[in-house]
Amino acid sequence: MTAQVVVLNATLEPIGVASLQRAVAFLVKERAQVMLAGDGTIRSNSLELPVPRVVVFNEYVQIPHTRLYDRMPWTRKGVLDRDGRRCAYCERTGATIDHIQPTSRGGESSWLNTITACVACNGAKGSRTPAEAGMPLRFEPRVVWRREVMMLAVEAAGVDLRELGLALERSGA
Repeated sequence: MTAQVVVLNATLEPIGVASLQRAVAFLVKERAQVMLAGDGTIRSNSLELPVPRVVVFNEYVQIPHTRLYDRMPWTRKGVLDRDGRRCAYCERTGATIDHIQPTSRGGESSWLNTITACVACNGAKGSRTPAEAGMPLRFEPRVVWRREVMMLAVEAAGVDLRELGLALERSGA
């Protein structure tokens, strides 16, 4: 059971994605109800439930909303995911991280100073800036926000919130 279930607050606001086991626990404890069911049923000796894809809490759960607008901590995987594993120099598949301002020259590992690069472009750029190497960026790096990551998790769970009349907008930041 590794399926992901979208969790909505009582206000129908998306608040996260939970494992199938956790979502079933919400249902069994009667803290939530199924809003959208998938194929199949879950059975026990005393209970039969549809497999949930989206659950909604029965009562409002206080969530610190400012958390959704926080920056995600910088990670190598985060940069690769943000850039869709495309090289910022040639747009081929990339698997390495390149520092725009090289670390050897004071550059730090941050959202705005790192991009995905293919091995060939990363090696060609070396310890120079893109301008010095004559390698302009095809797209600019950007900060990744928690709300965006949650939206991607909802999409990965295979749920289209627009179909349900709900919206989780992408952050333009």
